[in-house]
Amino acid sequence: MQRRIYLVRHAQANPGTPEVSDELRALTPAGKIVSTQVGKFLYQKNSNLNLIISSHAKRAHHTALHISKELNLQTEVCIEKILYSENLTGILQLLNLLPDVYSEVMLVGHYPTIVELQNYLASNNQLTSMNTGELVVLGFENNWAGLSAGTALHEYSYHPSYTQA
Repeated sequence: MQRRIYLVRHAQANPGTPEVSDELRALTPAGKIVSTQVGKFLYQKNSNLNLIISSHAKRAHHTALHISKELNLQTEVCIEKILYSENLTGILQLLNLLPDVYSEVMLVGHYPTIVELQNYLASNNQLTSMNTGELVVLGFENNWAGLSAGTALHEYSYHPSYTQA
């Protein structure tokens, strides 16, 4: 069975301040629009996401919610703190433990970890960075427990436009 992982770097957020912790940084108005663009793009691609897993950081969670809203699916949005950390091994373990009933899963996380995960999993494409709001889609044939280094293929990327935001 073909499976897909959708990797999204959270959309643009307000800068941190001494009064607002990094975890509580909110999306900018442009970040909200770009999140919506990603959702609309996936809707047009007939994406059939079963599950969206987001970092607990406000900017990532709100990115996930905007995307989910545009998909018009009964897609569950879960929060996992491991996506906030730079723990590639922990994120891979999270993926390996997913039930095989899920065929398409999105992770909404942070730089540099989301790029490192893409580079670890994809055998055919290496990235140096991802812009805020950017989407990368990987496909693989194994079950979730068999997902490991180089077992996925980079299928496509989507770079939403901040000029339209």
